[in-house]
Amino acid sequence: MSRHPLFWSLGLFFAPLLLVLSLGPLLTATISRQLLERKEHELLAYQASRNQALEHAVLTQLPQFRFDCGPDDMALLQDPTYYNRHIRFAGIRTAQGKSCSTLGPGLPILEDAKETSSLTDFAFTTTYSPFDTDRELLIYAKYDGHLIYWALSNSWVYELMQTPCRDCFYLEFSHQDPAHEHLYFPRGNGAIKQQPERISVTEIDEYNRVEQTLWAGAELRRYAAKQVRHYGLLGAASLGLLLVLAYWLLRNYRNSLSGLLKLGLQRGEFIPFYQPIVDCRTREVVGYEALIRWQRGDEVISPGMFIDYAEQQGLIVPITDQLVRQVVADLDRLTEPRWVSVNLVADHLEHAYLPQMLEKVQWPSPDRLTFELTERLPITNIKAAAREIAKLGLRGYHFKIDDFGTGYGGFAYLQQLGIKSIKIDKMFVDTIGTQDFKRSVLDAIIAFGRESKMEMIAEGVEHQAQIDYLLARGVYLIQGYVYAKPMPLEEALAWSPSLAIPQAGSA
Repeated sequence: MSRHPLFWSLGLFFAPLLLVLSLGPLLTATISRQLLERKEHELLAYQASRNQALEHAVLTQLPQFRFDCGPDDMALLQDPTYYNRHIRFAGIRTAQGKSCSTLGPGLPILEDAKETSSLTDFAFTTTYSPFDTDRELLIYAKYDGHLIYWALSNSWVYELMQTPCRDCFYLEFSHQDPAHEHLYFPRGNGAIKQQPERISVTEIDEYNRVEQTLWAGAELRRYAAKQVRHYGLLGAASLGLLLVLAYWLLRNYRNSLSGLLKLGLQRGEFIPFYQPIVDCRTREVVGYEALIRWQRGDEVISPGMFIDYAEQQGLIVPITDQLVRQVVADLDRLTEPRWVSVNLVADHLEHAYLPQMLEKVQWPSPDRLTFELTERLPITNIKAAAREIAKLGLRGYHFKIDDFGTGYGGFAYLQQLGIKSIKIDKMFVDTIGTQDFKRSVLDAIIAFGRESKMEMIAEGVEHQAQIDYLLARGVYLIQGYVYAKPMPLEEALAWSPSLAIPQAGSA
């Protein structure tokens, strides 16, 4: 990634843009559907509010009429409390034949109005439309010869349907009761219903048996496509810029991390923490694993934060050199015959770095210093590694396979490298007391180790039950939080297995 920063920057910037463009038709269809459903919910919400206001106004106004078209009735008809944006006009016709309305004189409508059971029992019809123009809904009540009616305004429908785009919707109201099939109200751009890629959503008022269908077509789709191009590309460009910024921040961080690692080497900031390895039969410390830590001032940084990057940058060998120098210096303070085990990477053996390192520290006693090769990373030149291990073996140095069973080499490493010691990985130890299928792998590793007379160390042990299981199967050397965590030298010198309390889990 660091070789072509401009290439990666351009790729990260344009990738979201290309994704939006490729998904354009799908996004357009999805947004069109969402806009249609949102408009339907908006219409329904407005209708619910409108109906509630109308019901309150009508039922409040009705008992106040004298039904004489006198001053009180006219004032009541024209009162803004009742004559509002929901009502186009209202009127009454008395049993005596007098007629009046909000416009003053009465209007010649509803000559064929049917008698209702009471003045609070309403009927519905429509205004007259001789040229097939939009009709208005009429609500009326007729009782004892008195007639009162309200013509409702439909302007709210057109107002609501002009957003977010003009002529994008077509709305139909129809009644499911055959007796009221004349109550059919189309609103909006009727051509939409004939378009080939139209979409619709229907809501049914079961109580009033009214069906409402909202349609949308090409115009809404064009609007949605425009939104995708505008906001989608704008959002994609913003995301691209954020990705580029994150890339450069990461790149600068990694570059700065490389500088900090090199500075740490110069200052001798890489130190060992020691984790005891205990013989569970005698509860005696037999050795330690030296685990690297980065001591930056008062901060101790765990290897998970820098080891992988140090390996990528070719810094792990000098960091290990620094660690080994400190371990060798500490050996004089550690009780004999306790040994210390240090982790290596493949480069130490494939390029003969380990002999060079040991020569620099004057070939410390092989009884006190041993080495671990992790199986999680491959040894690419197995012949060179075997040659170096054989040479160092003649000097008495011992090697272990760390993380055994988890990675690349497995049993092949034991055969080709001539190693006689393995460390059983925590992944397998954790299966003890469970039904995990890897427990059979653990048993197979232990059986192999016994048959081959291998030294076996179980790492990552956290429970007394795990110790009991391993002890019963001939694994005696235990490393893990059940006894102690990795600690600085001074703490390791003061620590004794008698201080350890087997615990359920790690700290």
